[in-house]
Amino acid sequence: MEMIQDRSGFLVEKHEEHGDVFVSRALVRDLMFVRDPAVVYGINVTHWADFHKPDYIKTMWKPFLGNGLVPNDGESWKRQHKLILPGFHKKRVDAYASTMVDFTERMLDRWREGERRDIRLELNALALELVASTLFDIDIGKEDSKTIREAIGDVSEILVEDADKMVPRPDWWPTADNRRKKRAIAKIEDIIRRVHQERLTNRRDRGDLFSHMVFVEDEQGRMSDRQLRDEAMTLIFAGHETTAHALTWTWYLLAKNPDEVTKMREELDRVLRGRRIDVADLSNLPYLEMVVKESLRLLPSVWAYARQAQRDLVIEGYEIKEGQTITISHIAMGRNPKYYDEPDAFRPERWTRDFERSLPRGAYTPFAGGPRVCLGKQFAMMEMRMILATLVQRVEVTVPDGFEPDFVTELSMHPGERGMPTHVAFRPV
Repeated sequence: MEMIQDRSGFLVEKHEEHGDVFVSRALVRDLMFVRDPAVVYGINVTHWADFHKPDYIKTMWKPFLGNGLVPNDGESWKRQHKLILPGFHKKRVDAYASTMVDFTERMLDRWREGERRDIRLELNALALELVASTLFDIDIGKEDSKTIREAIGDVSEILVEDADKMVPRPDWWPTADNRRKKRAIAKIEDIIRRVHQERLTNRRDRGDLFSHMVFVEDEQGRMSDRQLRDEAMTLIFAGHETTAHALTWTWYLLAKNPDEVTKMREELDRVLRGRRIDVADLSNLPYLEMVVKESLRLLPSVWAYARQAQRDLVIEGYEIKEGQTITISHIAMGRNPKYYDEPDAFRPERWTRDFERSLPRGAYTPFAGGPRVCLGKQFAMMEMRMILATLVQRVEVTVPDGFEPDFVTELSMHPGERGMPTHVAFRPV
């Protein structure tokens, strides 16, 4: 029960108590928990092909994401990864930067001085709109946006409930939740189907990622309709929620550390001189990047992930049995005092180039690592910086006095139903 109620806190506490690698018994299985950088590197890089997503993860995600990149493994994963990877080429991703600022400014234009907003909900809606625009080249209307948000909310709620069950309900059971899940998935599928048909009808790559996936091919031909559906579902879900929650936690950390906001603004004012940020500015804004990296260290939205061994092997002296599940905790790794002075403190300035070079391989992996590193890493890092810079330029970063959010660790870590309230106060232009 303790673990269910506060999974991230449990992992940090148990790693401090038992070390960087420990094994815990759960029913008939031995679960291994890891935050040792060398072991993490071995799992993610050296022996990456010997680890797959755990069976329970695949079962849980299959109705929603099918065989998309997130739950997929083996040769099927390799082909999908090879086909999709060029869609995240730096040139294509950089072209999205202006849109990220446009949509952030559009969000802020809806805000009014003195009103109360839930920054979590605002950033969630913004990230979803950006995924639709940049990855699918559609400016989703109010109704489509609402449909997707509500559908994803329904699916997420049910997935979380299933994840906490010792024996998840089969997808074919005629339960009310299963019917609700299927209706939600069908609504998103309908939007994907419309976009897919438009691309086929016009027969051209519009520069978005979905166009790339529709027309890219290898010796086996193009992706099937089912593959396109699965990857689109994956991009919609993975491409907005984790980034929105990461930005929400960054907002919270900045609100609690106003001196860091001042440092950010000094840098932004010096480089931008009052104009909006452009992708070419990012290389001249090191402190902005430090803030993002420190936030991902301290309060990562992807707080942990799991791998399952496909054979017996030994990594850094630790025996791992075939079928054993390993949990790698980002939040526990980021608070390891061996590598981070004052690990509980928000100190963006620690992220100098010298400091990064001093970290052992595997010590900082908010996007995982190795061949299975998150394909959207560069996209997410740019999105966070473009949005954050625009927000800090235009509004005060606040949470109510004395407010402390909940730390809900479900599919991603988020502040729960109470959200992340802020009082809107625009900065003088």
